[in-house]
Amino acid sequence: MLWFGITAIDADMNRNTMKNVLFALVSVLILSACTTEPPYIYKADEFNRNAANFAKEPKDRTSVEICYNKRSSTPKLLLQMAADECRRYGKRALFNKNENLECTISSPAQAVFWCLAPGETVQELLRRTKQPKK
Repeated sequence: MLWFGITAIDADMNRNTMKNVLFALVSVLILSACTTEPPYIYKADEFNRNAANFAKEPKDRTSVEICYNKRSSTPKLLLQMAADECRRYGKRALFNKNENLECTISSPAQAVFWCLAPGETVQELLRRTKQPKK
């Protein structure tokens, strides 16, 4: 029997393929939700050997991005990590924003903190780091 140019066998095969794909996606989501990777400081181009700053510690830091899993991390822990990292450069941490789906599947959320010099305001930091438009 034909339905719009496909046979009943084709329709059944397509339905089974969709079930398998859906099962695989749900399995990945469930398994990734069960993992508890500790929060970590995101380093852009960390594995890019062609990057100018590959395997080098930054000389200064204006912000710190921390990737984390909302189920296993607390705001207090994230603030402590940001404060410790900014303190290495003689600065203090101030929360900027939170973004979702920026990091790995097991740590999909990202907290972004500014690193402010003593007495520096956010406006001064933004003016100092503003890049000229090309």
